Amino acid sequence: MQADHDPGNINYKTMNTETEFDRFIHEKAASGSNRIGIGILYPDEAIVQSLQKALAFCDVIPYGTKVTDIEGVITESPEKSLAAAIAAGEVDAIVRGQVVATTLREELCRQFGYTMDSFSDLAVVKDNLNRIFIPCGISHGQGWSVEQKTELIRLAVPFAKKLGFAVKIGVTSGARPEDVAPIPYLIENYNDANRLVALLQDEFPIKHYFVDIDKAIADGCSILVFANGMVGNHVLRSLVFLGQIRIYGGIVAGIDPLVVESFRSSAGFTDYLEFTNALLNLNNP
Repeated sequence: MQADHDPGNINYKTMNTETEFDRFIHEKAASGSNRIGIGILYPDEAIVQSLQKALAFCDVIPYGTKVTDIEGVITESPEKSLAAAIAAGEVDAIVRGQVVATTLREELCRQFGYTMDSFSDLAVVKDNLNRIFIPCGISHGQGWSVEQKTELIRLAVPFAKKLGFAVKIGVTSGARPEDVAPIPYLIENYNDANRLVALLQDEFPIKHYFVDIDKAIADGCSILVFANGMVGNHVLRSLVFLGQIRIYGGIVAGIDPLVVESFRSSAGFTDYLEFTNALLNLNNP
């Protein structure tokens, strides 16, 4: 599902062009309506419109503040209510929406017996050349060791296959061989990337791309591994809010209930809800 374009002639509007993957998500989202809880604290007009639009393909249940014309759960503890609702089977999935990620995860730990180490974050994004891929780690506390990166990859590979992507892994470290400065942080990142490739090269197509994220994506990598979750989070957040990539959703992998991450400051949540409903239908054909 990777599109071929000339990287020297970028059209920044192509990100809004419908791709084969977009049609796949639309089709799956429309194939059955599910109950999706979402945390809503600040329902301005754009947020309300995005939730109302999502009603065309799923049953949206806001938790937190009252939302005009949508039946929800008014609560001062939306994270607790969301976790309890999915544990009780009252909703089929959660989109974080505007609630606090750490608090929601703590409540999921209480409901399901998880620890904070149980959560692994992946995302699905499309760049301005219509190339779709899965970046990881993208959460600050994840992807700091070879072992953590290996776990992220082992979760990302079956997820990529489920979405129809050919598995090809690009690992980045932040430095080229000739530019590894005598700084322990850079040396460790560089050596860890080489260790990761050596560890997994007999199982998957995987390559160390050093600092060249652009080359990894141009080569058709469907999984992009950052040096650590802090770097990944900053890169992803910057590209999303500068309008250079579109994010379909962030998947909280490693747990049973479907929980989809979103940026709290998003102007709307239709795409996240559509992606979540599509994943539910994909998991339960």
